Amino acid sequence: MTKIKSSEKGSSLITRRKLLAKGSAIVAGGLAAPAILSTSAFSAMKTIKIGGAVPLSGPVAYWGISTMQGFVDGAAVINENGGVMVNGEPHMIEVINYDTKGEVADARAATIKLVEQDEVKFVYSQAAASTIGMLQVTEPAGVLSIVACWGYLKLYGEDYPLHFRAEMSDYEQGFAYIPFMQEHYGKSNLKTAAFIGPNDQDGFDCFFSYQRLLKHYGISDTGVEYFNWEDTDFYPIVSKTIRNKPDFIVTSPAPPGITASIVKAARELGYKGPISSPAASETNTILEVAGEHAHDVVLPVTNVAPSTANQIAIRDRFTKRFGDFNALGGNYSWWIYSLAQAIEDAGTAEDTSAVAEAMAEVVLEDTYVGRVAWEGQEAYGGIKRQGVYDCYTTLIENGEARIADIRYPELPDSY
Repeated sequence: MTKIKSSEKGSSLITRRKLLAKGSAIVAGGLAAPAILSTSAFSAMKTIKIGGAVPLSGPVAYWGISTMQGFVDGAAVINENGGVMVNGEPHMIEVINYDTKGEVADARAATIKLVEQDEVKFVYSQAAASTIGMLQVTEPAGVLSIVACWGYLKLYGEDYPLHFRAEMSDYEQGFAYIPFMQEHYGKSNLKTAAFIGPNDQDGFDCFFSYQRLLKHYGISDTGVEYFNWEDTDFYPIVSKTIRNKPDFIVTSPAPPGITASIVKAARELGYKGPISSPAASETNTILEVAGEHAHDVVLPVTNVAPSTANQIAIRDRFTKRFGDFNALGGNYSWWIYSLAQAIEDAGTAEDTSAVAEAMAEVVLEDTYVGRVAWEGQEAYGGIKRQGVYDCYTTLIENGEARIADIRYPELPDSY
């Protein structure tokens, strides 16, 4: 397992609540006349360790690396502005990452190391296999977890009170991007849809979510096709999908490379309807692979044009710190701020149950994805553990990407 640590320390003191209140002015422009602390003062500060059991290599590394970047950058910003204030005492954040390779066994081993050796009380993960391996350790150990995982719905909710899903799944996104598509393409032109997803529990659960969405919006399901993660030829799957002439296709959860291959195959086989990919969240790969065939591609939660001061600051910091920036990394950048605020609100970095209850009530108003709140109380046994935020939907038309819509999901009362 590859280990990456980040414990950058800054030189100014400000509470997390004040940092969030000041918002983009602090993040973009820095603090005026910061108080300078000596090295000995920082060495005397307490540390909050946050562990990442994430895929940094393998087929879903794109997602894992983006998640890791959000925590490393956020920790640096928080530390530079005085750390997390727990009952008036500053705490620095240390981020420790281990590569799970996207495998359950590796994720379990990484999480055991984080919990038992590194003594972390907060762990984050990405994608189904890593999340499963992580949960086998975190929940019994009383460790709070934050993840991006859309499947394995039984491993979520009231039986896992320390488990938060920070990324909107294709289900929550659907209450934003499907209304947009109906408005943009015409409701009468989107009466049927087909689904393409991975051949695992993650894909099966996403198909279940997709079916619920279609029923909610009165759209007929024309069928489902599943791919294997090692697949490189998507023409046979796409050929079967378009045989039933769906008005649009949804691929979920498919990273940018697979989405691009599906788009290219569909267009070359003559399919002209919209293709939505709720998990791709990045345009460069799709434009490079699909080329001239990149048209009518709908990418929910993909902010390709940061506009607020805070969004621009996040983009610029990521570019400077990591050498590049993608919209998905921006999407994940708020997780650590929600956790830091919850620790301050709970007044403890030790009692994870108290932190979990505090985090359920955290609302952030100015993130890369706009307004963020924790929802799902009606759907998940009376607890709010699902992150929901403004859906920036990007549309690729004629080889060019643009933000076409921004809206908070119109969630049903049952959610």
